[in-house]
Amino acid sequence: MRQSEFELLSKQVETVAVTVLLHSEAEANMFGLRWRPIYELKLALIEGLEGLADYATNMFALIFYLPAILLWLATILIGAALGRKALGFGVRVLFDRKKPAQVSA
Repeated sequence: MRQSEFELLSKQVETVAVTVLLHSEAEANMFGLRWRPIYELKLALIEGLEGLADYATNMFALIFYLPAILLWLATILIGAALGRKALGFGVRVLFDRKKPAQVSA
């Protein structure tokens, strides 16, 4: 029974060929240090391009968020102006009472 199951399963499984190539990067040792200028330039170029992409993404986001930012700023400024006027009115009402007329003797 087990043999027949094994044969059935082995016919159902396809053979897959996987090729793996491994190679090491050429390294130069100068004064006992590992020096790979081409690799470092490649990394710098990739990181520089990623930085430019991040900058462009953030600038586009700022442009698209700018109307919402301006609306919030206007709301805050209008609220602050109204609050200042209300506070000034309250101070005038509370502290600017008419003084009683002085009677000359």
